[in-house]
Amino acid sequence: MSARIHEMGPSLWVFHCPGCGYGHHIDVRRWTWNGSHDRPTFMPSILVNQHDPASRCHSYVKDGQIQFLSDCHHALKGQTVALPVWDGA
Repeated sequence: MSARIHEMGPSLWVFHCPGCGYGHHIDVRRWTWNGSHDRPTFMPSILVNQHDPASRCHSYVKDGQIQFLSDCHHALKGQTVALPVWDGA
């Protein structure tokens, strides 16, 4: 089934990041989630590889859009793109 986010456990969700190419896991016990599978919002920001600037990915997911922050290592830094449909987690 195609979806933008996939459930990995009772409180764990994952989405595919088009910036770094990896799945980012969100534990909704620590982040807030609006409950939408098609246009999710997770708060606060999602920071992956915090201590490694060469692979850091930092973003907000708001209303189904990924807003990449300027401290990302990849080409999408500073841009906002739609959360992609992803066939598998």
